[in-house]
Amino acid sequence: MVGISLFFLSSLLVLLAVVAAGRDFIIQDPEDIFAIAGQIAEYADERLQAATRGEALPDPPRIYADEGALRIALGFTVLFQVVTIGAVLLITGRSPGELIQVFRMDQFRTRHLLRPAVATIVAYAGVITYAVVVEALGWDVLVPDSTIPAAVTRDAIALILTGLAAVILAPLSEELLYRGLIMGGLLKWGFLPAAVISSAVFAGVHLDVGSLIPFFGVGMVLAWLFWSGGRLWDAVLFHFFFNGISYLILVSMGGQV
Repeated sequence: MVGISLFFLSSLLVLLAVVAAGRDFIIQDPEDIFAIAGQIAEYADERLQAATRGEALPDPPRIYADEGALRIALGFTVLFQVVTIGAVLLITGRSPGELIQVFRMDQFRTRHLLRPAVATIVAYAGVITYAVVVEALGWDVLVPDSTIPAAVTRDAIALILTGLAAVILAPLSEELLYRGLIMGGLLKWGFLPAAVISSAVFAGVHLDVGSLIPFFGVGMVLAWLFWSGGRLWDAVLFHFFFNGISYLILVSMGGQV
């Protein structure tokens, strides 16, 4: 209950900050060029009418994502991930040191990098193949959307916060929650029920219909890594590699992914 209370309190504080900043909370650039053209044409018409009537000219529309709003959203994401780690500690009633021992995170060896690295390559190839196939079939609703706004590449602070959230904190906080806490608590029912339920929750929280199937598959890979190796590090490293690849692609292509 304490962890849940902290989460809602942090959410409320962030929302209050957004309201106080008076920002249009736009964190995604529009993808439809016709929608952009429509907004520009509408603004031009309003400006012309205002000039004709001698009225104050209207402010131009905000079409692209607001960097300030992006920073706030990403700051909230970082805060949420930190609170998630704290919530897992509170729910389990264990200290960080005890949790590290329970999940055998004190047994990391360099050779343990191989399994998650190979699994990452296979899973990433599977997600790309899935996206290509459903797009080729015209099943647009099933095409996965990026969970990272491409607009972060226009702002250095937003880009840094994205790296911190996606590459560093997400692998640790999400694996502690979905594999460590949820799956670990369900393993008394057997591997398959625990893996399916934890993977379904993992896929669902991304709030994207197109990501449900591929992220469920990724969740199953993560579940297998955790269960078969008995170390949470395997899942954390897989998550780190997977998100790290996406982040590097995003940066190298200037947000055009």
